[in-house]
Amino acid sequence: MFFVNLMQKYLPDPFTIAWLISLVVVGMAMGITHTPITKIVTDWGAGFFGILGFAMQMTMVIVSGYALAAAPIVRRFLRFVAGIPKTPAQTIVFIGFASMVLYYLNWGLGLIAGGLLAREAAKLHPDVDFRLLVTAAFSGIIITHGGMSASVPLLINTKGHFLEKEMGLVPLSQTIFHPQAIFITVTLAILIPLVLLLMIPKKEDTVLADPSLFADDVVTPPAPGKKKEIADYLDSSWILNGTLGLMGAAYVVLFFVKGGALNLNILIFAFIIAGVIAHGTLINYTKAVSKGAGAAAGIILQYPFYAGIMGIMQGSGLVVWISDLLLHAATYETMEIYCYFSSLIISIFVPSAGGHWVVQAPFMLPAAAKLGVEPWKVAMGVAWGESIWNVVCPFWALPLLAIANISIRDLIGFSVLLFLIGNVVALTGIVMFPH
Repeated sequence: MFFVNLMQKYLPDPFTIAWLISLVVVGMAMGITHTPITKIVTDWGAGFFGILGFAMQMTMVIVSGYALAAAPIVRRFLRFVAGIPKTPAQTIVFIGFASMVLYYLNWGLGLIAGGLLAREAAKLHPDVDFRLLVTAAFSGIIITHGGMSASVPLLINTKGHFLEKEMGLVPLSQTIFHPQAIFITVTLAILIPLVLLLMIPKKEDTVLADPSLFADDVVTPPAPGKKKEIADYLDSSWILNGTLGLMGAAYVVLFFVKGGALNLNILIFAFIIAGVIAHGTLINYTKAVSKGAGAAAGIILQYPFYAGIMGIMQGSGLVVWISDLLLHAATYETMEIYCYFSSLIISIFVPSAGGHWVVQAPFMLPAAAKLGVEPWKVAMGVAWGESIWNVVCPFWALPLLAIANISIRDLIGFSVLLFLIGNVVALTGIVMFPH
């Protein structure tokens, strides 16, 4: 409750946070790297639209997931799953473990399915603290880089990656399937749900879900007696809906048969096709998408500002300066730890492991080579630093906040404790399994 009260008092809206971080980065660029203000403004503007593709992906994750969950058959399934636990304690632990499994399989799946599951659980278990329930749904993001969709390990194991000449291909046995990553991932997957259980507030401090939050979930039947035109028959045609569903499902099957790996694009595509099939008609799916579009407003507004921050960080050399500052003191034994802290700090400004790996790796790897440090240690230090930070990162919280319709203060007030525990576990794993 100390952290909850602290965040309620001092943590502003996510958009305000994005601009405050922007101003801090501007000040750092001027004061530390002595970058002229004209260049800073240019880098900011040039970078502003640097992640539009990713922003659209995240928007589609929210909209397609929301629309899929709005289908009656999916609602019944989510309600069934959310009804498995019977008490508030069981509900928190169950959602926490479910989140770990979902995020381990794919972070995009965890982000959307976890949030939707939390919504249904809140309806079935109105006596559970809603803030903690949403935190439990989000908690699995802390193990993202020990899971099957870990961006840095997958990238450096992909033939033709941009640093293949410098480090070759790094097998997954040295990254997500190494004893170090397995220890950190398994420990967090067990420990975090138990910590969530211990964080259940006292009755007088419990905040329940407001039923009005789910008002949009109620489906309004069409008005009776209206004459149907040809256009109405086309809109509600099960044949048109079925052909779209069949073609989409065929593509998904062929994609995986031909060796395709689960990624964000195929996940979104599958959500759309599944949503079309589940709603039964094209017009029903269109209405569901229209409702879901409003939930993506935060992403549409704020992601360009984070892209602008990334532009300043890269253009001014701040990323290099921060990493250099830490790496200068590193030894063979401590290199991965320094990479971890470097990533942890840079993630505040560049909340993407893949993004700042592209910037950091070219000068971190030569420094590591001089010390005889294996490339995988540098990669996993960066990956775990970003992964642990994710659980308190407004950038990644936005989609969940949209689905759950809660304030960031309510989420971070609980997840900050998970962040502290995550650091202890990650650093323990790095020290215990250095080779």
